[in-house]
Amino acid sequence: MPDNEGAANARSLARELMDREVNGELDAEALSAAIQRAVGRILGDLEGAVGADGLDALLDRAMAQAQRGHPVVASIGRAADAGMPLNIVTAIEMHGADAARAAVETVLAALVDILTALIGADMVRNLLHADDS
Repeated sequence: MPDNEGAANARSLARELMDREVNGELDAEALSAAIQRAVGRILGDLEGAVGADGLDALLDRAMAQAQRGHPVVASIGRAADAGMPLNIVTAIEMHGADAARAAVETVLAALVDILTALIGADMVRNLLHADDS
């Protein structure tokens, strides 16, 4: 279980990574597309580093961890056969873009927590290009 500071840092990094694509977008359709782009970029970075099987294992673990703290995560589900490991569209349709974004951030924060425990915070930031502009 992550400590409070670690959890806050993971949430902050997840929000930072999402903000790169979302950038204050308010229109629901544009926000949905931005969330999809952000997730695609982040998960693409991870898959490049850990491979498809590694990404699947990380996502399964992160989804299980995130569901405990955010009920909308359950509606995201896994959709690897659709070319996108997470089915964000369903969550957006069921709960709206803002709730889906919060759920995605929860999953990303769980991924950051897991990776930080495995390889350290600095390497996670590097892996996810968190310090790139």
